[in-house]
Amino acid sequence: MKKLTLLFLSIIPLILLAAAAGKRSTRARQLPAPQAPVTSPASAPFQIEGNIFRLPAGVSLAAGSMKGHNARACSCDADHEVQRYGDGCLVRLRFRLRNHTAAAVKVTLPAGLVFHNRYDRSCDALLARAVELSIPAGTTAGFHLDLFGLYQSIPKAGPEGPYRFGPVSGNYDLQALLMTLENKSLADVHSLAVAQEAIWEVTNGHIPSAGLAGKMAQLP
Repeated sequence: MKKLTLLFLSIIPLILLAAAAGKRSTRARQLPAPQAPVTSPASAPFQIEGNIFRLPAGVSLAAGSMKGHNARACSCDADHEVQRYGDGCLVRLRFRLRNHTAAAVKVTLPAGLVFHNRYDRSCDALLARAVELSIPAGTTAGFHLDLFGLYQSIPKAGPEGPYRFGPVSGNYDLQALLMTLENKSLADVHSLAVAQEAIWEVTNGHIPSAGLAGKMAQLP
């Protein structure tokens, strides 16, 4: 918990700055269909257990465009129009998607989507809730994703370097947690810290403690 506190303290100024500037756009989410409550115990070690995410036909990731950037020194593509999505603030990605078709396309990134850091898997990231990205016909659009750290071993907030789409995790316990967080606001540092702690509990191979479960239940 001490490490989590230090990580979040390092990016609090950026969160406050972004909120004050009103840069965050309204995020359209396509939420998964409700499922039955999950009661299966966690298994260790954690396994992602999912298929690699694929973009729809006619849409491609601009070569070399998906990169992490320093959360404490974020230019946020000030010279370009970038749409911001996602929750979390330990990993922040920028990337561009190209629409090769003659019609507007919407791309849904599902809850549980993992993003792999090319050089250091401890910097892998997790999308906790589904987001929908819109790309006009025949154009390339830039996006900014705020994400949770998948593993507690992440060395710092805002890891940099190239990233790529990974699998959509089918891990039973992780999906159960994401269902719990699905309708939570996650609009402040406290809520984000509770969610991040819970994610790390699962990826460490544990069931969230009663105390942590109580904190999640109290989130608005």
